Amino acid sequence: MQAAGALFLGRTTVDALYWLDAMPEENTKVYAQRLKAAPGGPAMNAAITHALLGGQTRLVSAVGGGPWAGLVRAELKANRIALLDLAADSAYETPLCSVLVNSADASRTIVNPPISTLEMKRLGTWQQEAGALGGQLPSIALTDGFFFDETRALLASLRDAGVTLCLDGGSFKPGTEELASLLTVAICSERFAIPGHAANPDEIIAWFAHRGLPYIAVTRGAQSILGWDRGRRFEIEVAPVAAVDTLGAGDVLHGAFCHFFALKPDFESALRRASEIATLSCQSLGARAWAAEAGKPAFALQ
Repeated sequence: MQAAGALFLGRTTVDALYWLDAMPEENTKVYAQRLKAAPGGPAMNAAITHALLGGQTRLVSAVGGGPWAGLVRAELKANRIALLDLAADSAYETPLCSVLVNSADASRTIVNPPISTLEMKRLGTWQQEAGALGGQLPSIALTDGFFFDETRALLASLRDAGVTLCLDGGSFKPGTEELASLLTVAICSERFAIPGHAANPDEIIAWFAHRGLPYIAVTRGAQSILGWDRGRRFEIEVAPVAAVDTLGAGDVLHGAFCHFFALKPDFESALRRASEIATLSCQSLGARAWAAEAGKPAFALQ
């Protein structure tokens, strides 16, 4: 089967992950069990997941320069992911995030650097940017809500061209309400709090359904995923596992969903397969090690 093409728009970071026996107390020094620095961020992780599953992958993000940009570019090259850099020719530096992983329960605490106030490149429509994006219209595009002002025109033109637009809804961001009018799919965390609404799955599903989205899902960590397919509700059980590292599991789910949905636009089936990959990713350190297991017969990708 021909590899499906996908476009990912949003945040890229470098994550310094420290695996600890327990969260440190204030004003103390501790040694980690293990340290690993690797490119991360919701859009970047989803793009890498899609590429590892064999999809043709393009990324629109801010990478810029600084001491960590080379690590990001090397990862993109290794996974054959084309980049359109919103921070090209600017003073922007790839942000470094510190991630503390509690080995006792695989929970994680993330410390982000200050939000950059530098102006980024504003993209035009697909027709204007097609050359920089490989010239071939993607089957599906995913945005994590970052850089909405810079990608608004591109997203609208993709929607008008019939491309499936999917939201990685980690949190409600400036522009999310306008973005919702463009979407086909919203896959949100249960922590996705809509201003003026309670942060719970029913409120999330109702809010997006009211805006005309045919496909909506809410992930709830180790609990089941709640889905909504054109008015039909369904539930996907998450297999119980001894989680080692949950960082990036949601990003893995989004990247895998884009792969499977582009191959066959069956929402529940694509989400179920993506959930299997995301669950697998929790059982090893880092957001990439699952790929070795995914190639085995139990995880035949097609």
